[in-house]
Amino acid sequence: MAHPIPFNRGLLMNVGFEEARLLEDYQCYIFHDVDLIPEDDRNLYTCPDKNTPRHMSVAVSSMHYRLPYGSIFGGVSAMTKEQFLAVNGFSNLYFGWGGEDDDLSKRLRQKGYRISRYSPEVARYTMLRHEQQSPNPNRWKLLQKRGKSVSEEGLSTLQYRLLKRELRDLYTWIYVDVEKKEVR
Repeated sequence: MAHPIPFNRGLLMNVGFEEARLLEDYQCYIFHDVDLIPEDDRNLYTCPDKNTPRHMSVAVSSMHYRLPYGSIFGGVSAMTKEQFLAVNGFSNLYFGWGGEDDDLSKRLRQKGYRISRYSPEVARYTMLRHEQQSPNPNRWKLLQKRGKSVSEEGLSTLQYRLLKRELRDLYTWIYVDVEKKEVR
């Protein structure tokens, strides 16, 4: 039996993107943490125009409804298919909590995208209580090391084995097997 590996949000978001593309030619993708619940119906789950990916979880209860820093792009975000492909998706290297969203923010800026946001009065979320995950001890090193080219790693290097896909009325469960790649 394989040893359990730390959670990799970016890799799993890439899997979700690729599996969704097999089902339909979607043009808008919402990348959403499962522990965030929107509080305002005006926070529309749509994609903005082609030059401005949207960071949707602007004001989160666990952060006292304030952005911790200006370049944050985690929690809930909306991107067009074109934007996500242009930045080669998320990095697959961030095993454990943290870093993958900052890496994606960096990728977007490198490609000339400007991140848009709804107002904090509209883009409010409640974070559900849960056990805090262990931070990825390599996240800062990975973020500093990230190369100048987003084409080196991401969707283009995604590797997984589909175990099962369950289509439900309102969602799809995707079971995959992945291997942890060691970062050099």
